[in-house]
Amino acid sequence: MASSEVNMRPQPMFWGQVATLFRSVPRSALLSMVGPLLLCVVGYFGWRYYGAPKLDMAYYGLSKENIHVTAQPKWLKSTNVLDEVFAGSSLSSLSLLDAKTPVVLARVFDAHPCVRKTHRVQKMAGQVMINLEYRMPVAMVCFPPLEGTNGKDRHFAVDVDSVLLDQKNFGSDDIPKYIAIYPGNMELNSNLVEGKPFGDSRVEEAVRLCAFLMPLREAAQITRIYVYKAPQVGKSRWLMEIFTKSGPRIVWGSAPGMEGLGEPTAETKLNRLSAFASDSKVWSEKQIDLSGSLSATAGR
Repeated sequence: MASSEVNMRPQPMFWGQVATLFRSVPRSALLSMVGPLLLCVVGYFGWRYYGAPKLDMAYYGLSKENIHVTAQPKWLKSTNVLDEVFAGSSLSSLSLLDAKTPVVLARVFDAHPCVRKTHRVQKMAGQVMINLEYRMPVAMVCFPPLEGTNGKDRHFAVDVDSVLLDQKNFGSDDIPKYIAIYPGNMELNSNLVEGKPFGDSRVEEAVRLCAFLMPLREAAQITRIYVYKAPQVGKSRWLMEIFTKSGPRIVWGSAPGMEGLGEPTAETKLNRLSAFASDSKVWSEKQIDLSGSLSATAGR
């Protein structure tokens, strides 16, 4: 019975044993263990949240000098895309070691009005190589002078997406380099912003035609495109007429890809125009109609 009672006694709790052991350790020995341990903890968190980031930025921080972008086209005479992007963002806070850095770089360069698309961002030996597709001017959208002034027509350079380009890169000497678009009685949008589309179908369709005519522009001496209201409902509400420097006026019709019923395709028109431009007899006429059954003069 006594043996049974002895076996039924509760054993000391674990933490009680730990406390007993802890009290048995001399205080001097305890301090010698706690001090270094505390220093290790403080050192770790100090390095983790202060020392390492500072060292990271010192050796791997992003700077303008280690960013290399695609060479700019000649039309960008007064704009340095890299300088403007770096000055207008917080890129200096990025690290080359951060996996998100290429994504951030692509996003900020895409936002620049002179960049159409950032195709690739590649980190290489402490440098960043960025492949940019710049916007390229294809036409000048023309509006009359401001009312009450004796100035000249106002010209606004646009790219193939009808996006307004950075106008400080264009002077009066640059205007003849591009096809001029006259969009009829269209009002100029006062809220138009560089890097954003014109937002009008007349300009969009005329720009599409300008881009399509680029291979033939010099041979045909194309100078201007006028946009008129179409006399009938079709894919487009607009028809276009081309003016040349010393040749005939060319009734083109609808924008490429938006031809109406019975209207020749844009490729057919372009081939005919190319043949006419090399035929002095035809080129001496006052007007050439490539639109088929359509009339660009109706509904002006």
